[in-house]
Formats: sequence, structure tokens, C-alpha cells
Amino acid sequence: MLGVEKNSGLEFLRHSFVPPASPLKVCFTSRSSAGAWQIRGQQIAAMRSNWIAINKPSDKDIEQCDLVCIVKKPDPKTIERARKMGKPIVFDIVDSWAQPEDGLKYTDAGQARELFSRAWRAIHADGYIFPTRRMHEDLGTLVREKITIYHHYWPQIQKNPVREHVCVIGYEGADYLGDWLPLIEQACAQRGIQFVANPRNYTDLDIVILARGGEHGNFLARNYKSNVKLANAYGSGTPALVHFKEMSAHDTDCGDVLFFTDQAGSFERQLDTLINSHALRKTIHENFLRAAPRFHIKNISNQFEGFFLKILEQQGRNNNA
Repeated sequence: MLGVEKNSGLEFLRHSFVPPASPLKVCFTSRSSAGAWQIRGQQIAAMRSNWIAINKPSDKDIEQCDLVCIVKKPDPKTIERARKMGKPIVFDIVDSWAQPEDGLKYTDAGQARELFSRAWRAIHADGYIFPTRRMHEDLGTLVREKITIYHHYWPQIQKNPVREHVCVIGYEGADYLGDWLPLIEQACAQRGIQFVANPRNYTDLDIVILARGGEHGNFLARNYKSNVKLANAYGSGTPALVHFKEMSAHDTDCGDVLFFTDQAGSFERQLDTLINSHALRKTIHENFLRAAPRFHIKNISNQFEGFFLKILEQQGRNNNA
């Protein structure tokens, strides 16, 4: 499964990268152990020698840091301890709602404001990191200090060769395709192509599909879920077929993403466009790799650090006012 790649990203960083020290010490923490924590907590923390990622920080862990970054699932007791010690708190919002339950209940931007305003009042962070521009635009007025920081692609991902013929297309992640799954399987079978759900890595694929259906094809997921799947396509140079309602893909489209709609035959036409042109797939591959540095973990971790420093500076000004 692709989860093998995701989980090995931290080990890859530890063996291939000597992290520099940051101007500030940061403790990343979360009640979650899911992929978002591994990518936004453990992997980002590994980019600086004086950043730590720990699910249950001790008082000493919090006391020794300059700032606490909570990823996805906050622990009220950790927030309370950090507040008592005067530590600024940043909340990385990524995937921080009940899925798919909240997505089925809160179905537009107005309802999303109700959901997140309640949640964020309880956290009362000094800064908020939005995973997508769409979420930032819809909900940014609920908080004061904020930034959009996209997902990096998996650090250990390998460049995907552009094979002469399309043989395998696949979908990364859990089974969120819903009604799209039988349509995709049928289209592949008719063209003599293998469809793979959860392949071991991107180099197994000639094309990757990004879509959500059924209960997972809801407003919150389509508008506020991160760009990680497309970032991995960039990092590996794998052409992508994306459902047009995946807003993070629109936010981060380098101009070479092929979108399909709900219209009958749209997916098949776009699939045939890629199948029938090795030259097009090669061009997309090259352009994706050119776009990839924007989503490299070094660039993303620099954005985290810049925002952390801004929050720390803001706290210093408030304390001296």
C-alpha cells in the first residue's frame, strides 16, 4: 500500500538529511496518529534539529519549547498546560473534522463556519494554518493570524518513468471513490488496463486518479481536504486525472492537470486523451517535476518556520505593549 511509502518518509529523512537548527524550538503534538500527523507533525519536525513531534508531551517538553504546534486533533489538557506556561499555540487545521460524519451534516460554507467557529473558540490558538486556499477564503475571517500552507509530497517518493503504453492506473488512499469505482473499473477493463487501489508506490502507476464519491464526496472533503495526492503526483511526475470538484487540485494546478466532470463520458474521454498520447504524458511528467519544488518538504518546512517566527514576534509585541 502507499501507506508504506508514507510511513517510511520519516526514516528516509533521518537517513538522508542533516537538519539545521531553527531560531525557535517547536513542539508538534496531536491526539492523532493518522497520516496527517505523520506528514504534518513528524516529518515537518524532522526538518529542524530542535523541533520535536510527540503525542503526549510532558511538562518539560512544553517548558523547553518556544511554541506549540497542534496538528489535526487538539488535546485540551496540553493546550491548558501550554497556556499556563505562556507558550504561543499554532493550530494546523488539516483534516480536523469528523469524517465523513461532519461532511454529511455541514454542507456549505455557512454551515462550515458554524462548525469550525465552535471548534476554534475552544482552542483559541495564536495562529492557524489552513491546508487549502479555499478553506482560508471561506473561514479565514474567523481567526486573526493565519496562513495557507500546502502539503509536501512524500520525501522518499521516486520519479516515475514515462512508459510507452499505459498499463496501470490507480487511486491512492482508502476507498473513497464511491460510485466512481465501478465506472473506473469498467473503463479500464474495456481498454485492457489494470486498475489498482492502494498500489505500493507511484512508480507502479502510469496515471493516478483523484476523486471522491458517495458519503466522502461531500462539501468539506472536496473543498477543505489537502493537496497531498496531487503533490505526490508532482513529486513523482505521474499524470493525474482529477474530478473537477477537488478544490485543492484547482488551487495547486500547475496548468497540466486533466479534470473530468460528472457528465457522462467525461472521464473516459480524458482517460483516452492520456492513453493515446505518449508525448502528452511525457510533457505532463516534465511539467509536474518542474512544479514539484514548490511542494518539497524543505520549502514547506520553511513556510512553517516563517509563520512560527511571526507568531512568536507577535506574542512578544503583545507582552511588551
